[in-house]
Amino acid sequence: RETHIRTANNQQQEEMPHSCSEAALSLLTCMEESECVKKDKKSIIKCMKDSDDCKAQRNAYTMCNHSQLNMRTRIRGQRVY
Repeated sequence: RETHIRTANNQQQEEMPHSCSEAALSLLTCMEESECVKKDKKSIIKCMKDSDDCKAQRNAYTMCNHSQLNMRTRIRGQRVY
């Protein structure tokens, strides 16, 4: 099942598997509300490379993507982050 991730402007960004869509949406909304995006007017991608904002959301998204490759997790199912 595919889901669409949308920004605050309701613009479609990309399609991704449902398993990590909540973590990705959480990271996206956190980055949109960060000072780097709001005050400095940088893109979300540049802010993710340059700043250390939203560490918890980044970690959750990274762990979700990593768990998709982990065979034990694939058998037992996704963790709740």
